[in-house]
Amino acid sequence: MRRSQRGKHGLLRRTEGATAVEFAIVLPILLLIVGGIMDIGHAYHELHVVNEAAREGARVAAVGGTSQEITTAITNFGNQLNYTVVPSPPVSTQNVRVDVTNSVQLFTPIISAFFPSNPFIVRGTTIMRVE
Repeated sequence: MRRSQRGKHGLLRRTEGATAVEFAIVLPILLLIVGGIMDIGHAYHELHVVNEAAREGARVAAVGGTSQEITTAITNFGNQLNYTVVPSPPVSTQNVRVDVTNSVQLFTPIISAFFPSNPFIVRGTTIMRVE
């Protein structure tokens, strides 16, 4: 004999569509988390690139490199990088400062809402003494 599908208070206890409804609720949240992880990872990668480009440019300047050698060292990390070298050309026994910036486009809507400007600007700065 079949048992009744009515519960204690007379409500039906059918759960055939519950999994699909739960999945529909959880999927957008999961996609935002994955997109946010990708955006933050991309921004961190670009931060690493500009820091390394600034370090390499300052190193070339510190060992007496020309302005063209400094430019080549920085642009090896990416052609879209903006940079400044102060003083240009570097002067012996003084500090040289290399600033490198790049813009990072954030794609996830929720993550980009936390940053006032999109694209987000990342900066790297290195100061070294010229030999």
